[in-house]
Amino acid sequence: MKPRVRRLLGVALAGLAIAAGYDAFRIAQAREQNALIAANVPVSPEERRPYLVFASAARAAEDGDYLRALTLYRQIQPDAPAHLRIAARFNSANLHFREAVRMRESDNPAAAAQSLPLLELAKVGYREVLRDNPAHWDARYNLERTLRLAPEGDQPDDDAAPPPLNNERAATTMKGFTMGLP
Repeated sequence: MKPRVRRLLGVALAGLAIAAGYDAFRIAQAREQNALIAANVPVSPEERRPYLVFASAARAAEDGDYLRALTLYRQIQPDAPAHLRIAARFNSANLHFREAVRMRESDNPAAAAQSLPLLELAKVGYREVLRDNPAHWDARYNLERTLRLAPEGDQPDDDAAPPPLNNERAATTMKGFTMGLP
C-alpha cells in the first residue's frame, strides 16, 4: 500500500475508535442515570442531569408532593433538551390544574377561591407548551378543560373592529339555498 493510503486509513480508524469510545462513555452515563432513577435516589438542587431531575419530579408528583415536583420541573427547564422542557412545562401545568381541582372539590370555601390563581397558572403553562409545540394535543385539550373551569373575561375586545354596516348576507344564511351537500 502507498504511504498516503496507509495514513488515511490510520486517521479513519483513529476517528472510528474515538467515536466508539464516546458512544461507550454515553452508554455508561445512561446506565448510571437509569440505575439512579430505578433506585429513587433523591436529587440535590444543583443536579445538572435533566433526565434524572425529570424522573425525580415525576416521582414526587406521583407521591403527591406538589411543591417539590414543581420545583424540580422548573429546575430542569433552562438547560434541558427541547422535548424535555416541553414535557416539564406540560407536567407543571397539569400539577397546577390537579391542585386547583382538588381545592375546588374540598368543603372549604376559602380553598375553592384559592383555586383560581392555580387555574390561571395552568392556562399559562398550557399556552407556553402550545407556543413551543402547536401540535401538542394533550395541552390543547387540557387548556380547554381549564378554560371551562375558569373562563376568560367576557368583556368585549376594545381593539376589535365594529361589524360592517349594510353587509350582504352569506349564501349559507339565505333561505331556500343549498350548498349542494347531501
